[in-house]
Amino acid sequence: MENEVTLFENQYLPVMANYALLNQQIKDAQEKLDGMKNQLVEGMDQYDIKSIDNDYCKITRVEAGGSISIDLKKVNSNEPELYEELLKDYPKVTKRKATVRITVK
Repeated sequence: MENEVTLFENQYLPVMANYALLNQQIKDAQEKLDGMKNQLVEGMDQYDIKSIDNDYCKITRVEAGGSISIDLKKVNSNEPELYEELLKDYPKVTKRKATVRITVK
């Protein structure tokens, strides 16, 4: 006697196989896409280009950066009675990674 799992697997095995195949194709395509993106970034570095807009895509470089703010949760949990006074003593550094934004038209 077959249980529900076996019945399900027998009925949907082709779907699962196609899903696994498509998932691998997506991973492979993402690797290729990342490689092309790296090539574009290297080329933009070589020619000192910050953004470009043509018939195929729009590419905008966002430089790395960061900011400093107050970690209010840390202040509140460590020094609740001195919360207002100690805001300046608990900086929170937020860093932004350099990115390239590509919009395909």
